[in-house]
Amino acid sequence: MPFADSNGIKIHYHTKGQGPHIVLMHGFMGDIASWGKLGYPDTLALNHTVITIDGRGHGKSDKPYNPTDYLDKIMATDVIAVLDDMKVEKTHYFGFSMGSRIGFELAAYHQERFLSFVLGGQTPGIRNEHGNESSRKRIALFEKGPEEVARVMSKSKKEYDSYLEPTLNGDLKAYIAKTKAIAMREDISEHLVGLKVPCLIYAGKSDLLAHDSAKEHAAKMPTARFVTLPGLNHMESIARSDMVTPIITSFLKEVST
Repeated sequence: MPFADSNGIKIHYHTKGQGPHIVLMHGFMGDIASWGKLGYPDTLALNHTVITIDGRGHGKSDKPYNPTDYLDKIMATDVIAVLDDMKVEKTHYFGFSMGSRIGFELAAYHQERFLSFVLGGQTPGIRNEHGNESSRKRIALFEKGPEEVARVMSKSKKEYDSYLEPTLNGDLKAYIAKTKAIAMREDISEHLVGLKVPCLIYAGKSDLLAHDSAKEHAAKMPTARFVTLPGLNHMESIARSDMVTPIITSFLKEVST
């Protein structure tokens, strides 16, 4: 199990396949295994070296409890640490939700290390009120402890299945710290207007957290295109790999030719 050192924080990662590299970064309360359950690494590894990463606070990576340790710009440096540990100069990147926001940070401040970006279910803008209310409810739930989390998650819909195990077995103090960090999120869209790297941004049409804002900001990014997934909510826009994977593989084939 390889680990990269990111300023004293151990970041766990895994590799699979051969070819040009692509980083996969999961959403909040997911982990490396979440990707595997949805089949993305197996498909992408047919033509790429897939690097899956446990974001700090998740999986086998270290779990600090200070919210400032989970700022998006800090978590972006964890990805750079993994690339440096592997001695990878450039890579493609695919992130969902939290992983997508980390991707926007990478696009804004580290684009020289990337060949392309696929960013799903997130925006480079500020958190909207729907998101803020979700965060408040999430913290209140976590503070009630693992038994209450398990009770609530037992009622979750099918699209949460790949995230169920890491949520139930996760470190709730770390999850609270990350949730508090989201409240500190800044609008970084002005740093993306000069993006030169190809970028595919997508969101489910029914994603109240991201769709409208992501579409608006994508229009201002010179190398970005936006794709709407009709009828899908936030979690469905990663769980429905049957709809997402063809879009991603087509984009990667296009930017690799």
